[in-house]
Amino acid sequence: MHPRALRHLFIPSTSLPWLAALLAGVLAGVLALPLSAAPAYVTIGTGALNGVYYPTGGAICRLLNEDNSQNRLHCTVQSTAGSLANLVALAKGDVQLALIQSDVLYHAAHGSGPFAGQAPNDQLRSLFRLHQESLTLLASATSNITTLADIEGKRVDLGSLDSGGRAASQALLDAMGWQESSFAVPPVATPGNRLEGLCNGTLDAAFLVAGHPNQGIGDLTGRCKARLIPIEGEQIDKLLKQHPYYQRSRIGANLYPGQAGGVNTFAVTAELVALASLPETEVRTVRDVLTNNLKQFTRLHPALTTLTLESMLADDIIPPHPGMQDAQPSLLPESLSPSAAVPTSGPLPTDESTGESGAPSPEGAPATQSEHAPGATLPTSSAATATEPAANPVLEGAAVEQGGKLTGTAAPSPSAVTSGEQPAKATPPAPSGAAPTQDIAPAQ
Repeated sequence: MHPRALRHLFIPSTSLPWLAALLAGVLAGVLALPLSAAPAYVTIGTGALNGVYYPTGGAICRLLNEDNSQNRLHCTVQSTAGSLANLVALAKGDVQLALIQSDVLYHAAHGSGPFAGQAPNDQLRSLFRLHQESLTLLASATSNITTLADIEGKRVDLGSLDSGGRAASQALLDAMGWQESSFAVPPVATPGNRLEGLCNGTLDAAFLVAGHPNQGIGDLTGRCKARLIPIEGEQIDKLLKQHPYYQRSRIGANLYPGQAGGVNTFAVTAELVALASLPETEVRTVRDVLTNNLKQFTRLHPALTTLTLESMLADDIIPPHPGMQDAQPSLLPESLSPSAAVPTSGPLPTDESTGESGAPSPEGAPATQSEHAPGATLPTSSAATATEPAANPVLEGAAVEQGGKLTGTAAPSPSAVTSGEQPAKATPPAPSGAAPTQDIAPAQ
């Protein structure tokens, strides 16, 4: 190399301290730059495709995904067999949030009921208490059953084994002093249609836990003339006093064919829970999104319309998650006004509202259904339903998982999406192993 060229590469020794200081300053500046937090992914374990848990999870995911560019939390919905399956999925890490029936949650936390003989689960933590689901007693048109006491000795379906609905009906049996032997053996349930016996004369009565109005119950009361029977009396009063995870409930009048008056019963609540190990930052994000958009959240499904922030934070079955314990954010002004994204043409139905036969629903909102909705009109194959998520406007903006497989984001529905609103893109799901139900969904 030419000597003159070498002179350009020569760095005087007197410059080295200055150069070192400059490099150190640049490096410190780079390290001081804020690093963008890596996105987090949560999957919500829900229930059957034709139930209330599934669209409720979809409503939560929709709100989270609408703002995930800011909160960095991506949400997917997992269809499962209900509460018991969700507890298993939580323990395995297949889901990070889950909807659990309140009585099932209590028994899991205390090692009682269906969890008798197991160690209490002390890792469950509460986020929110959501909608009510009533224990519902249906009697066939030919059974001559008019009161709760009349079912003794009859052919009664108490709910699928190892289901949340069975846990609720078992609590009722205990309160009444009945055993399973107090009833005639019911016929073997037809796969995919557990309560069809109410129509063909092989079943006298059946219990299910359901939100109201309910599409499956509308089918059974309309097509088969099944009747709703009150669940009330001194024994029920004692049951409610002894078990705080049950609440008094009343199924509103005129929700179903032939049902002119309200029907008294008791109910469980749907609880949104997580494990204590879920990061507090993720829980705070869920908390802030739901509370700051509470009005919109309650308009995403009829079962959610009566929720208030006070009622959602009233859970005392298990300890609250640490991410829920710091000061609650104040509601934003826009959260107190109707959401333009989910238009309605009138009040949304609740258990005390009046509706037409089956499942009335407001414009832009699906009819309330149950995690265990019976009836031939309901889908019996999750595979067939999973290809049509757009039929449920609640799931717009929520990535949908079926059996651990992400199927994408539901397409927008004209009745639920106004001009300018875009559904969120599908995001990679958290691992999931829970399979969607293909039968009539068991009680949660």
